[in-house]
Amino acid sequence: MLSVSRSGSGAPLILLHGWGLHSGVWQNLLTELEKQFHCFAVDMLGHGDSQGEDVKDFSLENMRNELHQLVKEIDSEKIILLGWSLGGLVAMDFVNHYPEHINKLILVAANASFCQQINWPDAMDESVLNNFAEQLEQDYKKTVDKFMALQMFGADNYKQSLKTLKQSISSRPEPAIKTLRQGLKILKVTDLREQIKNISQPVLIITGEHDRLMPHKAGNAMQALFKNARCNMIKGAGHAPFISHPEEFVRLIKEFTKE
Repeated sequence: MLSVSRSGSGAPLILLHGWGLHSGVWQNLLTELEKQFHCFAVDMLGHGDSQGEDVKDFSLENMRNELHQLVKEIDSEKIILLGWSLGGLVAMDFVNHYPEHINKLILVAANASFCQQINWPDAMDESVLNNFAEQLEQDYKKTVDKFMALQMFGADNYKQSLKTLKQSISSRPEPAIKTLRQGLKILKVTDLREQIKNISQPVLIITGEHDRLMPHKAGNAMQALFKNARCNMIKGAGHAPFISHPEEFVRLIKEFTKE
């Protein structure tokens, strides 16, 4: 069962975090988001407080089933689903299978295929994820720290943004190495380019100008695949624009959801 933090009032907004982290990454945004949305900040399976012997393995299928239970509980025709990075893959997979439950989709630094494919150059070389997988087995903590630093690399205020990210995730348990392996596998093998062509909901794609993990050009390529999407690049941002540029990030969300 998913651990979900609920706050605010208004249209339901489900927030999905990225690899190796948890819903604490949203804490600096919630004060503003709660003014307009009923926020559901989710710890994905095996992350944060969604851990324990009875928790299922972290996979797209298991996350899809857990989110299905959550959206049925919310029971609204106005649900907005927001996924960042790995959480974006989970979000796209869910909307593809259960389109009737989601009104709008927001993707933050999320690629339909995080690994380069034929005719999909704006993604990571597979060797990058292979190296992370190897390093994960050798030094768990160092690998996660390196990944967080890479997410912030290139942001205008790199040092402060990295500090903010680390502070935001200190409140909850780290995921087990098994969960981290499963997340890396999802990033490595998942390719949703064909599936997202079926999604008809309005989609907002937010990218960062200096993102090293999801090149902003991929946002434009994804926009062309969706039936109804727009792409906004935040200048000076890296892989976590909601941390480095929170005001602009919230503005884009509010403008998109008001339409």
